[in-house]
Amino acid sequence: MPGVQTQPAKRLRNANAPEGPGDDRLPGRYDRDQMLSDLPSRSRFALAIALAFIVGACGVNTPTVAPPTLAPTPFTTVAVPPSPTPIPKSAAEQYADIRAQVEQIRGLQPTSAVNPVTIDQAQLTANLGTEFDASNTPADLKNAEDELITLGLLPKGSSLRSLTLDLEAGQVAGYYSPDKKQLFVVSRSGGLGGAELTTYAHEFTHQLQDQRLDLSGLDLNVHDQGDRSLARLSLVEGDAVSVQSTWMTDNLSPQQLGQVMSAAMDPAALKALTDAPRYLRETALFPYNDGLAFVSGLIAQGGYAAVNAAFKDPPQSTEQILHPDKYLHREAPIVVKLPAKLAATLGAGWSVAAQDTLGEEVIRIWLEQVLSTPEAAVAAAGWGGDRLALLRGPNGAVAIALRTEWDTPADAAEFLAAAVKTGTGLGLDASAESAAGSSVVTIAIGDGSAVLAAALAK
Repeated sequence: MPGVQTQPAKRLRNANAPEGPGDDRLPGRYDRDQMLSDLPSRSRFALAIALAFIVGACGVNTPTVAPPTLAPTPFTTVAVPPSPTPIPKSAAEQYADIRAQVEQIRGLQPTSAVNPVTIDQAQLTANLGTEFDASNTPADLKNAEDELITLGLLPKGSSLRSLTLDLEAGQVAGYYSPDKKQLFVVSRSGGLGGAELTTYAHEFTHQLQDQRLDLSGLDLNVHDQGDRSLARLSLVEGDAVSVQSTWMTDNLSPQQLGQVMSAAMDPAALKALTDAPRYLRETALFPYNDGLAFVSGLIAQGGYAAVNAAFKDPPQSTEQILHPDKYLHREAPIVVKLPAKLAATLGAGWSVAAQDTLGEEVIRIWLEQVLSTPEAAVAAAGWGGDRLALLRGPNGAVAIALRTEWDTPADAAEFLAAAVKTGTGLGLDASAESAAGSSVVTIAIGDGSAVLAAALAK
């Protein structure tokens, strides 16, 4: 990449605003459609595993074809015994079989029993609403909504509660609650087919993780460490998808595999996924897709013993999930601090309402709303650390202050250019700055963004 040139402040205005000095308005468009730690779905295991079903179904061995039966001669009478009719197993027996099989795959045994409860769609919807409200205070929910809306990741007036529950209601196949020690399997058909049995294999893995590897020690519910929480959830879910995939290959019949694929391709489930905003959809799928790739790399190096070790020394950022070598070399994220008197620079009545870290994955999602996927991925790579603050002022004023640090000045310049395009394409009132030769890029969005940007740059 060419050397870094002097980077003047980039002032991003609404595309309909009059052009003035310092404007850098470039046309942008949407190429594709938790982030904050306040996102409720991130701290629970109630996310969809439909895509994980597809992953598990891939690579299934072709059934062995039995050799042809020799026909008897006309002079011989052959007595053919009737085929015994298999006795259907009860749900309890099927669940017991899965527990034994998963214990063998994962190499862990439970310390206590958690009886799975099969629920229907109506009960799932009720449970999700209850858990959402118990996990999120009105203040936390309002902060999350305002952060996402100000960043342009949600349309104005959106309800994060409604969007989250709509996605979960259409996608959730089951969940395990570490707090309540409860395990639920959703049966939308009223029976236990391949999809329901696969769900139990996945959720029982979470039970084993909780009892043997201490999920509470991962601190998934820390409200100002969203990037770290998403990274650690990726370890948890990637492990469960890995076990689930092996279990499916070893134990499901072709008919049951067909049921799994049918559930994964259910029109209602797919609609719930495609209707969700980009950031919610992609951060929901990230722990399963990228988490599986991360865990698979650990298994390739040291089996499930390496995965167990990772629970004791968990990833610190989504950068480490996206680039596993950074985890292996323990390249920790840079601890970024915001100016102590940031709110005071905006005047009387302003205060910092919440802070968080976005991380490489969410920054990529933000850029991808305007840039192509390869452009966004390249611009987000080289992330070193960041810190975001949501500020509130008089008369409902809201602003975002974001300070980012990059591995090199070239990485910073690349991100600055991408951020300018993204802010312009989203129509945000924002300022982005980076000094010549600096590895720091600061972004201010919303009310008082010009004043805020100057304070961030100091």
